[in-house]
Amino acid sequence: MDSTYTTIILASGLSERMGKPKALLRWDDTTTFLEKIIVEYSKACCSKIICTVNKETEPFCRNLKIQTDVKFVINQHPEWGRFYAIKTGMQEVQNSDFCFIQNVDNPFVSVEIIEKLFAERNPDAWCSPVYKERGGHPILLPQSIIQKISQTNNDITLLDFLKPFRRINVETDNDAILRNINTPEDYANFFNRKS
Repeated sequence: MDSTYTTIILASGLSERMGKPKALLRWDDTTTFLEKIIVEYSKACCSKIICTVNKETEPFCRNLKIQTDVKFVINQHPEWGRFYAIKTGMQEVQNSDFCFIQNVDNPFVSVEIIEKLFAERNPDAWCSPVYKERGGHPILLPQSIIQKISQTNNDITLLDFLKPFRRINVETDNDAILRNINTPEDYANFFNRKS
């Protein structure tokens, strides 16, 4: 039987540096960051997409043009940090052998990188794309690690949580895995747009 995977898109942050929700930033004239990311995972045959959002952005996200069935989960405490957002999303992960963790501020993800990571999947290790020895996103977690997330306190970073587990580095020649759009300056630089 083929392995199945879920994707959790983290879009519940308060976007304080950006000043507006990153999920709703324009990728192009017709598509938001969130819509673009969902399209890539849909093309890569993701079995389930979960998106963590906060109370303010949830109504807007539900009105986006999304062809795929996406489960929106409200993170009641975005101020508690990224690991808590991951745990919130993980509550909806069922019967999946693997799970991608995708940040909404990295809309450059592609079908190619998703498939490349999934091809290296291992039930006892997590996978990270690497460009010139620097790890990026998204990452792929197996069920054995997914199960331990709910048992872990919130006051830890994802990277620190993952340190005890075996890591598979998946080399790529695409530096987009390192890019994050966190500020109006980032947005202007990458998209030649006004924020």
